[in-house]
Amino acid sequence: MDIKELKDRLENAHGPFLSIYIDDSHNTEDAGKARELRWRDIAARAREQGAPDALVDRIQSLSERWRPPIGRRGRALVFSEDSVVVDEELPFVPDQPDARFSLMPHLLPLFEHGVTRQTIMVAEVDRTGVDVRCIDEYGHTLASDSEDQERHPVHKANVGDRFSWARVEERTEEMIDRNHRDTADHLAAAAREIRPSILVLAGEVQARTSIEQLLPDDVRAIAHQVTGGGRAEGTDDAQLEDAITDLVRKRQSEKVAEALERFRIESGRSSGYAVDGLHTIAANLQQGNVDTLLVARRLDREEAPAPETDTREADAVVATSIQQGAEIIVCDKEDVRFEDGIGAILRAPALAMSDRYAQQG
Repeated sequence: MDIKELKDRLENAHGPFLSIYIDDSHNTEDAGKARELRWRDIAARAREQGAPDALVDRIQSLSERWRPPIGRRGRALVFSEDSVVVDEELPFVPDQPDARFSLMPHLLPLFEHGVTRQTIMVAEVDRTGVDVRCIDEYGHTLASDSEDQERHPVHKANVGDRFSWARVEERTEEMIDRNHRDTADHLAAAAREIRPSILVLAGEVQARTSIEQLLPDDVRAIAHQVTGGGRAEGTDDAQLEDAITDLVRKRQSEKVAEALERFRIESGRSSGYAVDGLHTIAANLQQGNVDTLLVARRLDREEAPAPETDTREADAVVATSIQQGAEIIVCDKEDVRFEDGIGAILRAPALAMSDRYAQQG
């Protein structure tokens, strides 16, 4: 999910909108028929809400725009009669299909179920080089490359003369060290060009440990060693994929924790930078004053969403926040106590804004 792209699409879109969140899995023998029935049900729900035929008729063509992924996946689709605002794969399957026809797009589930677009650089290393690929937040490969340090070949010595063996072994270790330095330089250059959010180091333990230590500070700051993966043929990548998924989720959780900590700190001051409640936040949005919107939801998938944040008013606040470039953070309702289930960190103190209005009056 690219927030900048979403902002641009919202600026050029005109409602009313049909917002759909659905199980788009393709993981059983009768997946095709089941998928067809799910989309038919969505069309019926849209008609029940008064969606015009011109809008409902777009459902079938849009649902078939791309082939459903193998396995369990959700899909978010938000569109009007003349534009598509969202067409995203979701890493989770929504518990219940959701179709909403309204003047404003229903975007909150996109932040609840999805993750912010990321570029993740995965480096699988050994003593002779590195295989590099860039993937998105869902694990789709964006680009790949391989770098072998051929000018520093590595050959371990055979057992023989003790003195000769020691010299060859020493020479071999020097070659390995050079290869590690060259690999670190290659990764540093690639990371500075691509600017990934995470650099994952996988493969041989000795190689990835040495290479991480050789990375410059700015690149090492985003590097994470994980188990699994490797350059050898037949390597099982399942462990590596799980580790990457855990890293993405951890990064998302850290972002939420950081935002909540900022809100708590500002709430404890008289600065006026932290506010909550729909009406207060809507007033600040009128002045383009919301930096981060915090929305409380029940993240336990066995429970229904918090009703106060599942309204048309909340939809308007979320959509307007995105249009103004604010960050949207969904947090667990059990961790916060916002009026109307919504809080915000402001760009300017709310009190200062009130004073400005008084002066203008």
